[in-house]
Amino acid sequence: MGGNALKNIKTRRYSAIEYSKLAFQVSKTLNSLDIKNAIPLSYSSKETYGDLDVLIKSDSLGNRNIRDIIIAKYNPHQIHHNEHIYSFDYKEFQIDFILVPDADWITSYYYYSYNDLGNLIGRISYQMGFRYGHYGLKLVYRHDDGGKKFEKIISKDIYKILDFLGFDVERYKQGFVKLEDVFDFVIDSKYYNPHVFDYEVLNHQNRTRNKKRVNYAKFLDYVKENNKKSNYIFGDKDMYVEMAEKYFGIDIVTQIKAWNKVVERDKEISAKFNGDMIMQKYPHLTGKELGNAITNFKFVINSLYGVDSKKDDFYKDWIYNNDVETIFDEFKVINKL
Repeated sequence: MGGNALKNIKTRRYSAIEYSKLAFQVSKTLNSLDIKNAIPLSYSSKETYGDLDVLIKSDSLGNRNIRDIIIAKYNPHQIHHNEHIYSFDYKEFQIDFILVPDADWITSYYYYSYNDLGNLIGRISYQMGFRYGHYGLKLVYRHDDGGKKFEKIISKDIYKILDFLGFDVERYKQGFVKLEDVFDFVIDSKYYNPHVFDYEVLNHQNRTRNKKRVNYAKFLDYVKENNKKSNYIFGDKDMYVEMAEKYFGIDIVTQIKAWNKVVERDKEISAKFNGDMIMQKYPHLTGKELGNAITNFKFVINSLYGVDSKKDDFYKDWIYNNDVETIFDEFKVINKL
């Protein structure tokens, strides 16, 4: 994962031979513990490595703690934990254990293979309204107001995903010899546009992350020197949603329309009854007291008009179906204001 997670720990780059021996040893140790593991692919001519990524199927750990296993088997000077990744030093080298749920096992293997390829593919998918990651291809559809978003996993089939995103599947199956082969594969996408990779168009999180990735910078330099392809102009994202629905044979448009109706309904509910309106009517209700009053109100409304006092559905229906005056009359009575 870039080899930058460990601080104040001396590590070094490994030659391809050293890397292969270490990878075999680490995998063998995990296999002896019945821990399902896999090492993502690299381009074949890679001469040195800055770290070792090891995918670990989290379900195979059972009740065991991965940190305890790392300490027992590798005795590192440091362990850095970031979400589902455990980075540690072993024999002057950084190893990243990437915990992966069973549902994402195959997609994670492809996503983490070939250095920054998954990241570069993700820049193209982003322009179409999708996210490509360890989970496969996901649609992220934002409401017109830019707030709430609809998310749906579209596919976990790597070859269909690549084909949909305009990549040459047969070329991908051949693997890559040089880093430049990986770059050419990205450039050859029919949806390629070099400007979507520029640091300036990335959000703060991605810009900060990618500026630390050596191969991302190499890709930008390679594009400047070798890009002779006409740039694809991305259209309206609704167009790609319809394309995905037809290509993958799944219902997306109907679900988005239904979701939009729910969002609009929630906006109407919020406009009829919200914290600002309550404070205007009852200025003494602020902070914790305001929160308690709203929570109490929801609980009572759900208990009176619903069948489950812990669900907001009944409360929302009640707000939606009543006028503002009725809502605040009930709020006043329930909270004895």
